[in-house]
Amino acid sequence: MTGRVENTGSSSTEVTLPLAVNGRTITTHSFTLGAGEQREITLTGSPTTTGTQPITVAGTHVGEVVVRAERPDIVRDVGAHYYPWYGAPLHDYRGGEWSLESPSTPVLGNYDSTNPDVIEQHIDWCRQAGISWLNVSWWGRNSGHDRRFREDILGHPRSDELDWSVLYETVGQFGVDPIDLSDETNQRQLVNDFEYLGEHYFDRDSYKRIDGRPVLYIWVARLFHGDVAAAYEAAVEAAGVRPYLIASVPAASGLGTHPILEVADAVTTYNPYTVSGRTADEFIDDLQSGYEKWYRSSEYVGVDVIPTAMPGFDDTELTHDQRDNVPLEPSAERYERSADVARHYADGPVLVTSFNEWYEDTAIEPSEDHGEAYLDVTAEALAAAERSPPTIDGETFVLSFGKLIAESEMNPDIENGRQFSFMLDELTIRDDDGQARIDLDVGTGSETVEFLLGSYGPESTEENTWRWLGGQRDTAIDVPSLPDAGEIEISGLAPAEMDVALKVDGDVHDKTTLAEGSGSYRLELG
Repeated sequence: MTGRVENTGSSSTEVTLPLAVNGRTITTHSFTLGAGEQREITLTGSPTTTGTQPITVAGTHVGEVVVRAERPDIVRDVGAHYYPWYGAPLHDYRGGEWSLESPSTPVLGNYDSTNPDVIEQHIDWCRQAGISWLNVSWWGRNSGHDRRFREDILGHPRSDELDWSVLYETVGQFGVDPIDLSDETNQRQLVNDFEYLGEHYFDRDSYKRIDGRPVLYIWVARLFHGDVAAAYEAAVEAAGVRPYLIASVPAASGLGTHPILEVADAVTTYNPYTVSGRTADEFIDDLQSGYEKWYRSSEYVGVDVIPTAMPGFDDTELTHDQRDNVPLEPSAERYERSADVARHYADGPVLVTSFNEWYEDTAIEPSEDHGEAYLDVTAEALAAAERSPPTIDGETFVLSFGKLIAESEMNPDIENGRQFSFMLDELTIRDDDGQARIDLDVGTGSETVEFLLGSYGPESTEENTWRWLGGQRDTAIDVPSLPDAGEIEISGLAPAEMDVALKVDGDVHDKTTLAEGSGSYRLELG
């Protein structure tokens, strides 16, 4: 800081000028000033805390300074899910002590999400962690969440230091499972929401963009059924812009089984933990296999994969929402392992669940339990760490079916069910000498055969096991290798008469017709 001082007295005097930021002296300059002398003085010091703080010289307020956290040298875009619901009137549980519903305690205590100092501290912690983007929970036009996002967060004088996007709370908007987008009421809801988002969010300078388009994150996008494509196109028209749509679907699911993938630009998962009691090592193994499957199948679906990292999951302290999930104890070590996996499969951005979802104990916001350890992991393992792209081994073939049959046609008690092409029991691959390279009971599975696309999970009874193919007409299957010549045999049940073609690298090798009912069919390779 530079200023001018003057001695108006008749004799020289000793002057001491302390420079303080936020009440803490950071430097002191002492000198002698002669009678009637003026002098320009520069005081230089380094504040030790971040945020907007008052400056005083010799106890006199002279202005304010914004001290920003230093960013790491980042090599990728890191986003995190963000919740603005803490504090009255939205979430004021336990007499204002809402953190009692979390296994961990925030360093900031039971804060109010509208407090400018809280918002500023969150921005600085994001900068420190290398997070450039916050994805904010949104519960509809003129809701409390909407007002907090528009007025308090985006109205903060430092909000332009980060990018922001909408996490569309699907259940909060529709409240039903599944959501039939062929229904006129549901279509109107989606159209109205997109129109509002286009008017109030998408054109803001600080709104997050990918490929030049505003990002929209759809939570539990698996719930959308019916004519998803038509409803989405109507919503896009109302918004006046086509968002970069990120669809969150279950981590273990096949990409081709969700109608939202017809219109999505990217796929992700909010919570990669199955909340069913998987061990810590199994969680990392599931993460690895799930992202590898998505990474390999994404080219067939035409979507980007945005992996998610998470420190753990524990919602056992919740009282305002009854649950019965097996926790996965959060830790910095677990978070780093999940970050290593997520980074490996990230051609573009990565997401973090979450910045501050305290009720599920996924928050990386500093806590009394973990300090700033999660911020350090985010900076080092996600934002700044280089990665080696995955090495893809094996060969893939595609079974292209002529029809999809709605599950409701087979079982009238089911509404908005799955879309089936073939119930596969056995898969056999033989070379031109008739030797079986692969002979697989599909329902029991195999470590060497991966259903990348167009299939549902294995099912079984006491007598039989199978896997339904479907969700889309093409089923992509990865195997260690394919013979140059030979045959692929599929055995199972066709729900209707239809054609099926065998494709490798886009070339059709053979075609045949499936008869309705059970049967075995051979398709020639080469």
